[in-house]
Amino acid sequence: MASDVHVIDQVEADARPTGGPVAARRWGPTPDWVLGVAGVVTMFVLWDLVVRAGAVSVDSLPYPVDTLRRAGELLVDVTFLTEVAQTLWAWLLAMLAASAVGIPLGLTLGYFSALYRPSSSVVHAGRSIPSSAFLPIAILMFGLGTQMKVSLAIYAIFWPILLNAMYGVRDTEPLMLATGRSMGWTRTRLLTRVVLPSAAPSIATGLRVASSTALIVVLSAELLGATNGVGTVITTYQQAQRPDFVYAGILLVGLLGMGLYYGFNLVERLVVPWGQAQREGGR
Repeated sequence: MASDVHVIDQVEADARPTGGPVAARRWGPTPDWVLGVAGVVTMFVLWDLVVRAGAVSVDSLPYPVDTLRRAGELLVDVTFLTEVAQTLWAWLLAMLAASAVGIPLGLTLGYFSALYRPSSSVVHAGRSIPSSAFLPIAILMFGLGTQMKVSLAIYAIFWPILLNAMYGVRDTEPLMLATGRSMGWTRTRLLTRVVLPSAAPSIATGLRVASSTALIVVLSAELLGATNGVGTVITTYQQAQRPDFVYAGILLVGLLGMGLYYGFNLVERLVVPWGQAQREGGR
């Protein structure tokens, strides 16, 4: 009997096609970093083709190879790196100041309904005014130094930080609050055990949005007339009619902003891991 089974297995093995097409492999989803690299390469290729085709003058848009070469020179330029540090210092001061005021205030306004309703209209009115409208006032009050940039950035990012803290508190599960109150928890314990963990993902989102906005406002102030920062370097090269260095500076600023964004993403995943789980569960 065993020999018959062996013969049947051998016949089936011989009957299998050997020269047919190989079954296609099932590849997993493409990693995000691969798609990002592909997008960057595509952008540089299109950039080079546009310049070579003569669609844009080289005096206005240099070749990407030249821009990358100038970016490498800027990365080892002590003066440029010093100005980048000035920009990051202004960004950091604005983030710390706006967070120190916006998060506690947002938690308070969101937690107490008597404060939330009247304050909402004021908050939405304040956030509708762009920070650039206060540029002349900031220059009159603080001059063209770091204080001017920081003050404009604080105003711009204070509102998203405040609103996300308020919304995070308001989105707390009512059943969890009711359970805590039934157990005799005080307001302080409810805030630390229920409200803060629930609002943390929303607060983290507000900080991530604020980080990009703060960098944009600081750079805009530098381009419009500040006395220090990487924006002033870009303006200097623009006045000297060196578009290769101008685009190189813009490219490095873009990399800086991307680094800050992904840095906040990493910190958020480490500090507030349940926020990522909530977003993935809601898809």
